Amino acid sequence: MKHKAFPISMTFLWGVVFGSAMHSLTLGICMGLMMGIAFGLFDSDKKDH
Repeated sequence: MKHKAFPISMTFLWGVVFGSAMHSLTLGICMGLMMGIAFGLFDSDKKDH
């Protein structure tokens, strides 16, 4: 769980940032997920081995 804390927290951070910038929580969450996927935060299972 420790190695998943950083991607989840970064996605949450981007979601809050985009949500406050766009004044829409749904768009903020979607943009946070897109930023996390774009920077490769969720494919860490290959790097762990």
